Amino acid sequence: MEHIKVKAAVIGGGASGYTAAIGLARRMGKGSTVILERQQKTGRKLLSTGNGRCNISNENVSTEHYHGDAEIIRSVIGGFSAGDMKDYFLSLGVLLRSDGEGRIYPHSNQAATILDAFKRECVRLGVKEHCSFVIRRIKPVNGGFSVISDDAEVHCGRLIIAAGSKAFPQSGADSSGYDLLSRLNIRHTELFPALCPVNTAENCKSLKGVRAKGSVSLIADGRVLRTSAGEIQFTENGISGICVFDLSRSVNEFFLRGTADGVPCKKLQIAADVMNGLSFNGLCAYIEGCVRLFAAAPAGEILSGALNVQLSRFIVKACGLSGKLCGELAAREIKQIASCAKKLMFTPSGMSSFSSAQVCAGGVDSSEVYADTLMSRKHKGLYICGELLDADGDCGGFNLHFAIASAHRII
Repeated sequence: MEHIKVKAAVIGGGASGYTAAIGLARRMGKGSTVILERQQKTGRKLLSTGNGRCNISNENVSTEHYHGDAEIIRSVIGGFSAGDMKDYFLSLGVLLRSDGEGRIYPHSNQAATILDAFKRECVRLGVKEHCSFVIRRIKPVNGGFSVISDDAEVHCGRLIIAAGSKAFPQSGADSSGYDLLSRLNIRHTELFPALCPVNTAENCKSLKGVRAKGSVSLIADGRVLRTSAGEIQFTENGISGICVFDLSRSVNEFFLRGTADGVPCKKLQIAADVMNGLSFNGLCAYIEGCVRLFAAAPAGEILSGALNVQLSRFIVKACGLSGKLCGELAAREIKQIASCAKKLMFTPSGMSSFSSAQVCAGGVDSSEVYADTLMSRKHKGLYICGELLDADGDCGGFNLHFAIASAHRII
């Protein structure tokens, strides 16, 4: 068995793990740090983020965009701003830029730019990567830890676990990080999917592939909890799109705990406004004009000049008016169609799967780590960062920002 002795070892070759390894090597010296990666290659999940463009941060980073352990979130986000992110990547030779909505990307618009910069700096600092390193045991020893695989044992004074969460297993993500922590008697809160499509009780098969600009509102026992705007995408089983993703955490929380945003509730619904560019009265006026223009056409096509025809038919069918012609629609029926388009109701039918989720909600909280350093309360010299922590953000670069910011907190 090969024996490797270093000052620090980082488990996980993702954004958080690379940032931790680089920071430690910059401080401790060349050749002081190694990365231990379970997969054959590092950075698989990183390369897939932002559809390969790598939405790495957001100009509007603040604690209000995060959910989970408030103490950890305040410590990590309060100590690392969007400006700090730009400065950090400039130190790696990478230029970042913002789009019109505050999302921050590498100037190249390629996730590979970020991964290449991490790897280049690791080479410069003598950080070695050990891939296909499947950990069988972590053994605390005097003054440090032994990390043991089938054919190697790494001895280190400091150990950082940045193994990622179980979300998006297509990228190789799994529960191995939580398993390692469990064997060290480090617990985590309940885990559930976040930032994912929502399955609905309503049959949406006819809308599969349809997209519409609009907004969605989460309604708990008749009270609006939150609203998000953007492109709504319809799937065979329900609804998707970034604005839906931002509500999905609360939906999955409801099926896990019977609460939404921490508030107990009995009924959860999502209202979609697929015509949010017009007021109710404005939409009624538009439909009245279409009644005259399309008098001989089926009523299902009444909104086909503003929406995908399949969505127009879906709305009219929901109103029970499919059998009519446009010219036969009465004033009250016009208002009924307008009301449905402005408030198309969907009922979530169950929790989403991790296979469709971008991130994992829940994780290691401040009862297990010191929030200011992210060091384990049970094992001196052991640190936890990235997705393993009980903190998850909204869509728009907030999760990658947290992953990298949390690594900076421990170095």
